[in-house]
Amino acid sequence: GAKVPFPHAFSFDPRPKLGYHALRGDSMSQLERVYFIDKRIRETGRVTAAEVAQRFENSERQVKRDIEYLRDRLGAPIVWQAKGRAYAYKKPWEGLRFADEHSLFALAFLKAILKDYHYVPVISERLTQEFSQLASGSYASIVDSVSYELPDMESIEEETSYALCQALLRKKALGIHYTDSKGKESARQIDPCRLINYSGKWYALARDRAKDALRVFALSRMRDAELLETKAGPAPSKKEIDELLSSSYGIFKGRPIGTAVLRFSGGAARAVKDQTWHPKPRSRQGKDEGGHAYLELSLPVHDWTEILGRALRCGSACEVIGPPEFRARWVREIGKLSALAGHSVSR
Repeated sequence: GAKVPFPHAFSFDPRPKLGYHALRGDSMSQLERVYFIDKRIRETGRVTAAEVAQRFENSERQVKRDIEYLRDRLGAPIVWQAKGRAYAYKKPWEGLRFADEHSLFALAFLKAILKDYHYVPVISERLTQEFSQLASGSYASIVDSVSYELPDMESIEEETSYALCQALLRKKALGIHYTDSKGKESARQIDPCRLINYSGKWYALARDRAKDALRVFALSRMRDAELLETKAGPAPSKKEIDELLSSSYGIFKGRPIGTAVLRFSGGAARAVKDQTWHPKPRSRQGKDEGGHAYLELSLPVHDWTEILGRALRCGSACEVIGPPEFRARWVREIGKLSALAGHSVSR
């Protein structure tokens, strides 16, 4: 094939081949055009400057500049075919296979996440600017249409998360002041090895240097985090980490102590049907004595506390059926709530 006609100098950023990260210029529309050109060639075997220009309401001259960029900067084996006056690839090329409209939508969702520090607690101003450039143009409207509202999401100080990331990167110890669950504060030196967000709360899995043992630390209870020059000790094995996490997190991790049976009715039944309470839940539908439909879930549980909270959150739309010890805990908690409500009314 002949060389692509009309070579011109143009205003794209002359950086290395970084896919869509390298694209800059007049707006997101350039990025959209390049994606479109590549997709059309891969799907139909050819594309004309006229169809691209018509699709994006640009001149064919601008489209040819985009094609030059695709060939010269991104390395696409694009050639001009005089017969049909079209462009094609002289050999298969997958350089932008995954950089299509799905990627643009994904960028819009990621930019929406970056608007809230709760979700990404270490934010770079340069990164947000990069996303603003990428998710702009006509796709900017998607960003404005996406929001994340997670009321249980815990907020942590950026300085704390930044110090933890530095410790992980440089394999250094971290000095912190930590308040335990009983309210006792102490100075600690820890070797962080993993950050975890579980159920909206942030935790650090780290070796407590004084006790020489792996511990789980809630980031919300940390303050004055400081990177130390002390080198971190040997990293724990995957088995050690998995064992500690299995005993520390979640309703369904660790060795089960029983199977919780929960019966949901009304709107709760419809909502729970679409939620993931367990990787492999057992469920059945039925009707109670009054003829009302319900959904019953049977879930293996390693700790009753969290599943009890989730059951109570559904109020009267959730009944704990079993096992007996779990139902007894549920009944006791309801009694406490009833007594508290009665006390409030009497006042």
